[in-house]
Amino acid sequence: MKKSWAKLLANRTVTRLPTTKAELDNLRSIVTRSLNDVMAPGLSADARFSMAYDAARTLSLIIVPAAGYRPRSVGAHYNTFAALEVADPVFAQRSAYFDGCRTKRNASDYDFAGGITDTDAAGLLATAQQFATDAEAWVKAHHPQLA
Repeated sequence: MKKSWAKLLANRTVTRLPTTKAELDNLRSIVTRSLNDVMAPGLSADARFSMAYDAARTLSLIIVPAAGYRPRSVGAHYNTFAALEVADPVFAQRSAYFDGCRTKRNASDYDFAGGITDTDAAGLLATAQQFATDAEAWVKAHHPQLA
């Protein structure tokens, strides 16, 4: 079943709510912090993965509100990635990848330490860094007043 804003609204996955450039700029500052902090020496793969995940999720939270929606707080991370795919199908593969990372991050944060490999952390970081560029280009192209 293809996702759409109407279906996400009906399922109470998102709500309609416009955003402002100031709000998105605040989110951008979180992305910058996460992408800078992940480079600190001596961090575990778990910590690097978690910081890269935070950057990816926050970048998604720039796109979804730019499109005029907010993920509902119950299941917010899952809802964010579901909404990212609907905001633009070009993000469908990243949405699926980030949702898989959500599951892995949850296990690392809540169940046991050491389940994240250096390869996992490096892969998510590289994807988040590219997504930062792509997300800003998307906002500039689709909602220039929020860029």
